[in-house]
Amino acid sequence: MTISTPDFGTPRKRSPGRGYGRMIWIGMLALLPAAALWHAYTDHRQVAQSDVQTNVAGIVGPPCPALTRAGFERTLTLQGPIKYVFEFNGAQFGRYFGHADCSVAASKTGLGLGSYPVCQFTSPALLEVKTPRGEFYFQPPIGQKATVLTPDGQARCVMAAPAWDGR
Repeated sequence: MTISTPDFGTPRKRSPGRGYGRMIWIGMLALLPAAALWHAYTDHRQVAQSDVQTNVAGIVGPPCPALTRAGFERTLTLQGPIKYVFEFNGAQFGRYFGHADCSVAASKTGLGLGSYPVCQFTSPALLEVKTPRGEFYFQPPIGQKATVLTPDGQARCVMAAPAWDGR
């Protein structure tokens, strides 16, 4: 009786469509850098346009009176909780009264591709700003317009709001 052993040296026949899956994956991976560059380009254009409209250089005024956390909590016990809270571009803003209008300004650090929120308020009376860098509290006088700028995550408040002038 003869036992036949299979020949392991014979190459298998490949199906005709087998290499296309690999080519599709390589093509998709090649498109990722192009998509990332396109996204960065369009984001940069939108920030530049918003920066021109916001005109950060034109937002000048005396600084808003700042509060400590203890002073802010003491004010909350007297007046009650913040009524209006919203998030914009990675920061959270809270106020008692008035209206808010937010945009972004171009960051002047790094490659210049970043941006930061700029929010203007008609008469907030009390402002709470939370960014990844901390919590900030301001108490502009009632009826006073205010603008909060958050470059590098540090909130700064001035008693001026050009977006609301003439409205």
